[in-house]
Amino acid sequence: MGHKDQRPSTGTIVLTKQGLKAFQELQTKMITTRQQLKFSDAQVETLKNQITHSKLLDQEISTLPEDTRTYEGVGRMFMLQPIPEVRKNLTKKIQTSDEKIKSINETKEFLERNLAEEEENLREMIQARMKERYD
Repeated sequence: MGHKDQRPSTGTIVLTKQGLKAFQELQTKMITTRQQLKFSDAQVETLKNQITHSKLLDQEISTLPEDTRTYEGVGRMFMLQPIPEVRKNLTKKIQTSDEKIKSINETKEFLERNLAEEEENLREMIQARMKERYD
C-alpha cells in the first residue's frame, strides 16, 4: 500500500506548539492594543464634553452681574466663589483637558503604529506557514 500525503485540506494551516504560542501572543497583543485605542477614544470624548460644558458655563457666567453669588463644587460641597475666580478655574479646566487630549492622541498614534506592526507580523507569520506548507 502506498502512503498518502497527510496534509490538511486547502486553507488550513498547521502550527507547531511554538508557532501556535507565537500566534496566540500576537493575537492577544492586538486585542489589548485595540482595547486601549477604544479606551483612549472614550477618554478624548469625555474630555471634549467637559471642555464644551466648561465653555458654555463660562459664557453663561460672563453675562451675570459681578456681584452675583456663585458657588463652585469642591468635592461633596459647594463653596461661595467670586465670578472671576470661577471663570479662572473654568479656563484652567479647559486648558488641562486640552493638554490631556494632546497627550492621549500622542499615545493613540503610538498604539496605532504598534497595531499596524502586530498585524504585519501576524500576516508574515501566516504567509511563512503557507509557504512552508507548499514547499
